[in-house]
Amino acid sequence: MKNSVDVRTLLSVYEKVKTQGQHFENSCQLEDITCTESPDGYYVNLADNNVSLDINFHNTYHFHTMNEDPESVINQTTTEFHNNNEAQVQEFIHKLMQLDKRY
Repeated sequence: MKNSVDVRTLLSVYEKVKTQGQHFENSCQLEDITCTESPDGYYVNLADNNVSLDINFHNTYHFHTMNEDPESVINQTTTEFHNNNEAQVQEFIHKLMQLDKRY
């Protein structure tokens, strides 16, 4: 996947979820985006029901989708699998950008 996202924007969204969202024991939630951070502060995470995004200390990031293993998806070609995951990631990025604009 070739997702080019500005890490500053991602961190801005994280901060908005953390400061303006509803607080739970180990997370915060704003609309349907949840944020958490590692105990050591090395990475933060933004997630919805389909996609999770780890933002690491060195301004790197990695997307995870619900079904990361193409072998676990029945009746789908590898190309369809990757296209579906890419669509989920793009939808997630769009949600984050909209959240950043609204708050």
